[in-house]
Amino acid sequence: MIKLLRMAVFLLVLSAEVYLVVVLGDRFRFVNHFSYFTVLSNVFAACVALLGVWGPVSAQIRGAAVLYMATTGIVYAVLLRGVDVQTPAYANWVLHVVVPILVVVEWLLAPERTTRAWTWLSFPAAYLVYTLIRGPIVNWYPYPFLDPRPHGYGDVALTCVSVAVILGALAFVVSWVGTKLAQRSSAVLSHD
Repeated sequence: MIKLLRMAVFLLVLSAEVYLVVVLGDRFRFVNHFSYFTVLSNVFAACVALLGVWGPVSAQIRGAAVLYMATTGIVYAVLLRGVDVQTPAYANWVLHVVVPILVVVEWLLAPERTTRAWTWLSFPAAYLVYTLIRGPIVNWYPYPFLDPRPHGYGDVALTCVSVAVILGALAFVVSWVGTKLAQRSSAVLSHD
C-alpha cells in the first residue's frame, strides 16, 4: 500500500510536469519554471517517493518533503487559490492539491521519528533569498506575494514573516506527529 502511494506521487508529479511542458509549448521557460517553490517541492517529493519505493529513505529527508508539500498546499489554499499563476488546470490541481495531500497521508501511514526539524527551514530560506535577488534582475517573480513592485517590500516582508512562522510551526508539527505515531506503532508491534 505505501509503495503504491509513493509510486502514485511520483507518477502524478511526472505527469503534471510533462503536461506543463506540452501545454505551455513555446511559453515554457525552464529557469522560470524551476523558480517556483511548488515545482521544486513537488519534484523533491516525487524523487523521495520514488526512492522510497525501492528502499528506505532517511526520515529527515522524508520529513522535509512532507513539510514542503504541506506548505505548498497551505500557501496555495490561503494565498494563491483563484490567482492566475499561468499553470494549466490539471497541473495546478495535481501540484497544489492532490500531491500535497498524498504526501501528508503517506507520512501519517508510515510515520518516522525525526530530529532537528528546524534544519528543514534552510531550503525555504534559501529559496526566498534566491527569489528576492533574482526577481529585480529578471523583472519577474514567481508569486504575487513575493513581488514588491505593486506595494513595496514592506508587504513582501510581512507575508514572508507570516509564512516563516507557519513554516516553523508546521516543521514542529510534522516532526512531532511523525515521532508520536512512530512511537505508537513501535509500542503496538512490541506488544504483539
